[in-house]
Amino acid sequence: MRTTTAGTRPRAVATEAVATKAAAAEAVAIASGRWRVCRAGFLSFLLLGAALFLFACSRAEPQAALEASVRKLQTALEEKSVRDVLSLLADDFAAPAPEDGREWARRTMLMMFSRYQNIRIMVLSSESRIDAQVSDRATTTAKVALIGAEGLIPDNARQFQVRMGWIRNGEDWKLTRLEWE
Repeated sequence: MRTTTAGTRPRAVATEAVATKAAAAEAVAIASGRWRVCRAGFLSFLLLGAALFLFACSRAEPQAALEASVRKLQTALEEKSVRDVLSLLADDFAAPAPEDGREWARRTMLMMFSRYQNIRIMVLSSESRIDAQVSDRATTTAKVALIGAEGLIPDNARQFQVRMGWIRNGEDWKLTRLEWE
């Protein structure tokens, strides 16, 4: 009996091993087929997502460029860079005073920058909109706090409601008017 048990045991192990290998091969084939389906579905999803992203970006590019111009203006003013601010003004920038707008802006900045060593602009709320009728025109309305300091401690802070008019010049937005209350 021992021979029979010992003789059948290796066959049983061998049969189990073959069954296990067959099951593993079948599982790999099924998984591989599922992977192909899953991979194809995933790639389709990625392509669809990329197409939607590119479509959304192409429509959002002017808005993003407008908002970037608003941030550049804020940064240029805080850094007291007359040159950078003037680069954001349209050639026909309209000043509140009846004179050349760009010259008025330059003189006003020089006066403000010489008065305050540190200038901080806190944007409390802001909304930029591209005109639905004329896509190269836009407006930004913002509530800002202008804080000036001769040293580290602010000695002047005022709140303003600001309205800016913009025109698109190629890929860039240029400031055409600035009003505040």
